[in-house]
Amino acid sequence: MAEPTNLIVIGADGTIRALGKGAEQRLKASSGRYQLVLEIPGLIVLRREAPARAGAQPTGPRVLMAGEIVNRTTVLELVNMIASANWRGDLRIFAPDSTRMLAFDQGVVKHASSDHMDDRLGEVLYRMGVLSRVQLETLLREVGPERRFGQLLVDRGLVDREHLFQYLQKQVEQVFFAALLVREGTYVFGSPDESATPPGTTVHMPAQHLLMEGVQRIDEMALFRERIPHGRLCPEVQPGAPTPKQMDQNAQLVLAYSDGTRTIADIARETGLGEFLTTKAVYYLLQQGQVLLRSEARADEATVLALVGQFNSVLRDIFVAVATYGGLDQTRQTVAAWIEGSGYAPYFGPTVEEDGSIDARTVLGGLRRARLERPLEALHQSLHELSAFALFAATSSLPRDQEMILARDVNRRLKAIRI
Repeated sequence: MAEPTNLIVIGADGTIRALGKGAEQRLKASSGRYQLVLEIPGLIVLRREAPARAGAQPTGPRVLMAGEIVNRTTVLELVNMIASANWRGDLRIFAPDSTRMLAFDQGVVKHASSDHMDDRLGEVLYRMGVLSRVQLETLLREVGPERRFGQLLVDRGLVDREHLFQYLQKQVEQVFFAALLVREGTYVFGSPDESATPPGTTVHMPAQHLLMEGVQRIDEMALFRERIPHGRLCPEVQPGAPTPKQMDQNAQLVLAYSDGTRTIADIARETGLGEFLTTKAVYYLLQQGQVLLRSEARADEATVLALVGQFNSVLRDIFVAVATYGGLDQTRQTVAAWIEGSGYAPYFGPTVEEDGSIDARTVLGGLRRARLERPLEALHQSLHELSAFALFAATSSLPRDQEMILARDVNRRLKAIRI
């Protein structure tokens, strides 16, 4: 695995080595003698010794503030200070799982960047419902040094340039709000590096406005989480509940999508409202008695199809063995009677196919309607029961030696099917 380009290693003996090429070039440009000013967990500050030539001034970006993030308000207070004073510079937030940067200039945010997966433009567009997961993954495979993600969006006709700029603003908001939530790590606020390559896109978003909205979201989301712990819950319209006389457009939209099968995250994507506004609307609807929340009652479609396919392979072999000895119709009728009596007909259909298999799409539909707490585990168990009974039903049509051979093979294969 290649080393990160800006990696510097401090050995146990106190020696410092630049392993990354980027770090090596940057340190060459800053050669000289330094004093160790501060060492705190995760952050080291060095200060260049006074220049030998009188009147010489340091060049390049300068560190104006640096320190440790000690609680949930540290970043918030920093941003408020920078915005209120109309300072110009870059605030870097180093969290355990990410690095984010906010560029300030006279009270506005001009640019933001992040290496966290959730802050990427593609993920922002996916959560807003602009892109499907398949579209996103297809575009990401085409991204390269000469083919930027935003340009690919325009070239493929997925967005126009005007809307692309709006989505880039949404991405800046995402990075800003996520930075406010960082509770541990370190920060550095420095003057801009005028020699650095400027960002591809700049915005002009008032920092105080973003800060006020961010604080509101933090406070309200804490309230929402008391009743809505996560976005994987499924709101469902409460039968017979009277519609409130006053309901804003967001609540009306979310109510229309609250069918008990879509999660809050699904609704956020399909409506384009995003997580916060969707959660806020669901909270209001809960308060008004319009909806109730159910656990997510879905298993991944591809996983369900694969699981049914494994059991179908076993069922077909059972029926092939039975067909050899002329007991196909009897076995199929016996299995159909068992399905009806077991209560599994909503998932498997009234009977198996001619070859002993079950229709995977029927299974998917049954799982969605049933809204089981653990749908995949329930399906795995029911398919085991079906296969075991099909083997039992086949024994009346098979010679004893063939029955033993088939039973050993089927039981071995069933044990290997796991979820």
